Amino acid sequence: MTTEFPTTKLTLTDVGMSRGNHHLFSGVSFELTPGQVLWVHGDNGIGKTTLLRIASGFTPPERGTASYSMSGQSCKPENIIAYQGHQTGVKAKLTAQEELSFWAKLHGFNGQLPDIFTLIGLGEKLSVPTGSLSAGQKRRLGLGRLIISQKPVWIMDEPAASLDAEGSQLTEMIISDHTARGGSVIIASHSPAKVLGQNARRLTLRAAS
Repeated sequence: MTTEFPTTKLTLTDVGMSRGNHHLFSGVSFELTPGQVLWVHGDNGIGKTTLLRIASGFTPPERGTASYSMSGQSCKPENIIAYQGHQTGVKAKLTAQEELSFWAKLHGFNGQLPDIFTLIGLGEKLSVPTGSLSAGQKRRLGLGRLIISQKPVWIMDEPAASLDAEGSQLTEMIISDHTARGGSVIIASHSPAKVLGQNARRLTLRAAS
């Protein structure tokens, strides 16, 4: 594996969470290292998005711990993680080009944006307001944001939602390329897990007893 990112590690240890008086899950532990894909699977309402938000550092766990390291040193989650939520979060009044240009400036991306648009299949949509894009095209734009972030760890909530077969294949290709370069990915979905490389693992969430 050709590593283009710093060596990272994301570790959840004995994590548990509730929603009101309802226990979602408990005892969740895993370690995510370079080149790995972790597919989080489970029924709707089981807490997949909650677990992703804990892993991303957005939500503290009620029980257990989440820790992050880069190049052997403890770090903040935002130093290594790019998060793609279930909602696309695009700014409807910006054109597709303006949207990705904003993120490129934010992350100090010096690559060629036209190449990114070509890769995600939106090369003819540069001047289209993002509010006019289809749900699937907004998902593709989100893939562009992940690439531009240059973060080694991607956390993706239902990344294939609203995508056609071609868009799903594109997503898988981009994820595979990311892990081949030393990145790692956590994916949450209620659909069956797919095999995305030899280092793919599956985590099935079950209701806490």
